[in-house]
Amino acid sequence: AGGTGGHLFPAQALAEALTARGWRIALATDERGASYASSFPAERRIPLSAATFKSGDPIGMARAAFHVFSGWNQAKDAFRRTRPDVVVGFGGYPSLPALMAALSGKIPTVIHEQNAVLGRVNRFLAPRVTEVACAFPTLEKAKPEVVARAHVIGNPVRPEIRALYGKPFAA
Repeated sequence: AGGTGGHLFPAQALAEALTARGWRIALATDERGASYASSFPAERRIPLSAATFKSGDPIGMARAAFHVFSGWNQAKDAFRRTRPDVVVGFGGYPSLPALMAALSGKIPTVIHEQNAVLGRVNRFLAPRVTEVACAFPTLEKAKPEVVARAHVIGNPVRPEIRALYGKPFAA
């Protein structure tokens, strides 16, 4: 996961739930994602190179491709050492290199889309991954075959956020 807290915090909620069930968690993200991950319950952190680009920017696209390819190799090296049981991506450009490495290594993969519109990275990966999870029954920009196999599970929520349910909003 990575990019912003919108991708990272649902991943953190899942990691907390899996840790409570005895799973060992590693977080693969870029420098920007790591800045949101101070409370992420990972016993290992895998720094990855990643970048995004704007459509119509060929130089930015080439630069992003270089960073993603570097991150893919970093993830492949890390996965050879750690042998993950599954790689779960929560969208955003930092999830691309890790999921591409998992796919090339035949490791089971899951993506989760937090929004009603499938993001660019998840849209690219959805036809390739083992499972697709989503927050809403509407999954705009997804191909019909992706929508047909998507599991609507909602958004994972961290316990400290769940604890606020029902409390009045203080302006």
